[in-house]
Amino acid sequence: MKIPKSFTQPHQPGNAASCANLKRDASRVFRRLACDLGLRQRDFTVRERRHRRHQADLYALHTDSLYVQIAHAPQQNAAHMSFRTCRGRDDYTGGRDNAVCLHSIGSPEGYASLVATLRVVAGRRS
Repeated sequence: MKIPKSFTQPHQPGNAASCANLKRDASRVFRRLACDLGLRQRDFTVRERRHRRHQADLYALHTDSLYVQIAHAPQQNAAHMSFRTCRGRDDYTGGRDNAVCLHSIGSPEGYASLVATLRVVAGRRS
């Protein structure tokens, strides 16, 4: 998977074009991830919100058992990706966060490893 430039550049929340690029790229990553996990459209939700305390833009792929999040704050040089378990789509806290290195998923082996890990966490087979 190619890592989008908007994930590796400093985030500018006041720049509307920068925010739109980040949102578009996060949605594309989540749609590809959902496809590679074998999820149907009704099996997941892509959410967007702003974390007020840290002024971070948060994007999430939420299923009944998995919560994958991409966060990009202005004070960070790059986006952070993490995943955790959850119990239903109303559970926003779930288990503990597991960080994902963005540079590792840039390689085919790293991305395949992430998809395999997420399948196990989500309880999906094959």
